[in-house]
Amino acid sequence: MAETKDNIESMEVSLDEKKTIQADSEPIDNGEGLDSLYSWAVATCGMLNYLMVFGNFNAFGIFQEYYVNTMFTQESASAISWISTMSYTFTLSGGFFASIIISYIGIRKTTAFGWIVSCLGLLLASFSNKIWQLTLTQGFIFGFGSSILINCSIVIPSLWFDKYRNLAIAITSSGSGFGSLVVGPIVRKVIAQYGLHWSFRVLFFISFVVSGASVYFFKPRTTFTPSRNLVDLHLLKRPLTMFICAGGFFAEWGYIVLPLYFPSTIAEIGRSRVDASNAIIFFSAFSGISRLLSSVMASRIGPNMSLIYAMFGSAILIFSMWLPFKSFIVYFVFVGLYGITCPLFFPLTPVIISNNYEKKQLSQVNGLAFLFYGLSSLIGIPLMGFMVDKIGKRESYTSVKVLGGVVFIFAGIVMTAQYLYCRRYIPKLKTGKI
Repeated sequence: MAETKDNIESMEVSLDEKKTIQADSEPIDNGEGLDSLYSWAVATCGMLNYLMVFGNFNAFGIFQEYYVNTMFTQESASAISWISTMSYTFTLSGGFFASIIISYIGIRKTTAFGWIVSCLGLLLASFSNKIWQLTLTQGFIFGFGSSILINCSIVIPSLWFDKYRNLAIAITSSGSGFGSLVVGPIVRKVIAQYGLHWSFRVLFFISFVVSGASVYFFKPRTTFTPSRNLVDLHLLKRPLTMFICAGGFFAEWGYIVLPLYFPSTIAEIGRSRVDASNAIIFFSAFSGISRLLSSVMASRIGPNMSLIYAMFGSAILIFSMWLPFKSFIVYFVFVGLYGITCPLFFPLTPVIISNNYEKKQLSQVNGLAFLFYGLSSLIGIPLMGFMVDKIGKRESYTSVKVLGGVVFIFAGIVMTAQYLYCRRYIPKLKTGKI
């Protein structure tokens, strides 16, 4: 048993070992510029990127409801779901390629590349009228460009912060929650007054300005050269990496259920589109607050234990409030509490990664995590569309509610296994209080 433990520990890199490796493999860092005013400008730009990208991401329920009930009424829900499938999949998994792009052209030019491609996707979507066109523009092009922006945005706080790194990551991630407070009302109002195509044009102009700022501010504080290997096999051999990826697969699957189908369940009980949009905005507000508070939770009880509570808590909320009731008041209370628990995987996982991997590995490990988020969407969204079509007959959403609760239980089991594994075999690993 002792020999097995030693072998497993040798596969992991503790914080002390990581520092030794960095000293040998990376230029000496004198700390100049860390936690500076410029650092906070970098974190703010990252937050704005998250705000625009995930504002679109979380507002997709508004687009989905419009596609299903207005634009493509003669098409099946599973056919329409290909738009959201591609958008979610490439927004999340396309960042897997960011590391190798950064290694060739640098983080600033990579940011510029993601900015141009994502804006192009929105502009082209404004001229799209068919499912396949929106799948290509809103799904693939916008999604891939956005994923590059997101990878750069989540990596760069680790280059510019030390003492306040966890807080900087939390601030950056909070943009994904607060984004819907900005993007959701804009999309709803523009669609109502000017139509779908102008909503994409307005988002194009806003993204061009807001995300364009990061092209100026995103530069490495010291030499930053990620590996040019698309996949570092040594990372895949680390059990921590696989726990993160498996947990992310189930956490993302559970997360996407609500933005896609909660607006439809609001309509199911006879409420208006405005009520559905307001519910998503309410969820997003609590989601943003939750992400900001994630740095406090990482300090007090540790990111891993926080994730265990969050994943099982999300499942309990679905089975106790969303599934059995059809009350607008209960739904509003549910969506607020759910907004606190279900998003926590996404700000806390980068904290675990930034504290347990070398800087040159950060982009690739985050990319691997996002790849599994994308695979979750690729599998989960069509399956849920099929369930709504065949089981719910496009009238009932009980089956997707149950599925959402089940996948959160699986996510909680993986996080519990990760916690127990780390305590037993690699106690120096920073999954506890940070």
